[in-house]
Amino acid sequence: MSLDEYYRRLSLPGTASPADVKRAYRRLRAKYHPDRNKGRESAVEPVFKRIQEAFEILTGERGLPVPIPADASTERRSKPAHAHEHRSPPPMRGANCLIELFVPLEAAIHGGEVEASYSVKAPCHPCQERVSQCAGCYGSGLSVSGMPCMACGGTGRPPAGEQCQTCLGTGIRTCRKSETVKVPAGVWDGQRLVVEGGGHPGPNGGPPGDAIFSVAIVCSAAFRRDGLNLASEIQVDFVTATLGGNFEAQILGRAHQMAIPPNAQQGSTIRLPGHGLTDRTGSRGDLTLQLVLAMPAAASHLTDNERQRLREMFADAGRRAMQAMTDELRE
Repeated sequence: MSLDEYYRRLSLPGTASPADVKRAYRRLRAKYHPDRNKGRESAVEPVFKRIQEAFEILTGERGLPVPIPADASTERRSKPAHAHEHRSPPPMRGANCLIELFVPLEAAIHGGEVEASYSVKAPCHPCQERVSQCAGCYGSGLSVSGMPCMACGGTGRPPAGEQCQTCLGTGIRTCRKSETVKVPAGVWDGQRLVVEGGGHPGPNGGPPGDAIFSVAIVCSAAFRRDGLNLASEIQVDFVTATLGGNFEAQILGRAHQMAIPPNAQQGSTIRLPGHGLTDRTGSRGDLTLQLVLAMPAAASHLTDNERQRLREMFADAGRRAMQAMTDELRE
């Protein structure tokens, strides 16, 4: 690409001094900076990048020789055409992208891996060999006088009829990317996990940016959450609930040992301190289990005599309970 084009991008003549280049760059940078064009970022960003490239080339910030303005155009024309040609822009690192990562409760507590699928913006390959800039302003969006280019309306892109149909002339396409994100045990809501190289591809063949995942913990219908505290139900057979004893329950893929007190009632709770979620300070909530009474598996194998003895036992216990209540009333 000739130096003349870089001067045209800054709306300058080929005899402009380094001070002129800096002044023009500051003016155009302020005008086309994406932060100052909210809602039009996609339109001004290509123009902004071309202005930035022109400034870097003309001031030598890309390691190329700084061009010396000629006193006359004849001196510039006397040089061979190839003397004004430079290599294509160097590879640049891609931008990072921020994605919300929905982490199941089990992975949040014990750690694990979570599959993530998200969008990234990559160079449009079908149009890389096509003309991707307006021929009237060489992609700057400006005429020589500094006014918006009439041919492209100031966009720097070719007319709609000449645009690539894949990216509509933007040079950028959106595609899906998948990553397996390793989740450490004890993550918290809002914690950020970084996958290096998982971001947007880099321009001109540069390395991709990073994918930054923001953790959002999700609970299944089997659990209720209150801050760091969790609650769920466990089924306990009525024999263990009546007699009490040690009991093992599978919760979130792990075995938990607990003691059931005698005469435990339906709906009574057992609290397991420090088995809930974690926050950024390392504090951890509790897990509360609500008992749901169930028939023991062996109940279907009781004989008629065993069932009769159970009836007699509960009937005798019932009579003793009534007698105790009567004695209390008499007192």
